[in-house]
Amino acid sequence: MLVSHHNILRVFVITLLAMAAIPAHASKYACSIDAVLDLNRIGHYKDHGWSANYLNRKFFLDRDTGKVVGTTALKARLTNFSKVVTPIVLTNDYEDYSYKVISVFEENGQFASLRIAENIDKKEKPYAYQTAVGMLLTGVCVDEKT
Repeated sequence: MLVSHHNILRVFVITLLAMAAIPAHASKYACSIDAVLDLNRIGHYKDHGWSANYLNRKFFLDRDTGKVVGTTALKARLTNFSKVVTPIVLTNDYEDYSYKVISVFEENGQFASLRIAENIDKKEKPYAYQTAVGMLLTGVCVDEKT
């Protein structure tokens, strides 16, 4: 009888641990690229010279790691990680733009930052993504739970 209680307890603990591993938010976002901007010399945003290569395309974000894991545009310019750089994910429950990812490429003097408005009550979550090469991408991300 004692052995069966241990087995039941073991199954219960394993089930609880498995349930805790299920994310409450998206595990992956598909983000549309609706604008590609560049800061001009007087402090205003203008269309970026490379915008034709990115407009109306998508990139995909792994929410857990913060990594841009795919794109329908030119991948090299949207990447936010490398062999030595891992994105830092920051979240909170009190701002609209509650999900943030920061990557610092010290060797190149570059950074990438992404903000997604997860705390708004809409399926499409607005984002702003400052890429490491200086493009500002904006649009919406949609949850692609797997």
